[in-house]
Amino acid sequence: MEIDEAIERVDEKYREVIILKYLEGMKIDEIADILEHPQGTIKTWLHKGLLSLRKQFTEDEEGDSDV
Repeated sequence: MEIDEAIERVDEKYREVIILKYLEGMKIDEIADILEHPQGTIKTWLHKGLLSLRKQFTEDEEGDSDV
């Protein structure tokens, strides 16, 4: 699975934080300012988004072993 495809499958609010953090290189406080949410919320969304990505890749790996 391509990372771009996996990111597209993540919930929109989580996806936006992931893109800003890892693709745009922004800091948590900058993202919080842009999205107008507390830093704690942004950290939570980032964590949940990364868990979602990890789950996708784990499921993809498990599916490959069945072949």
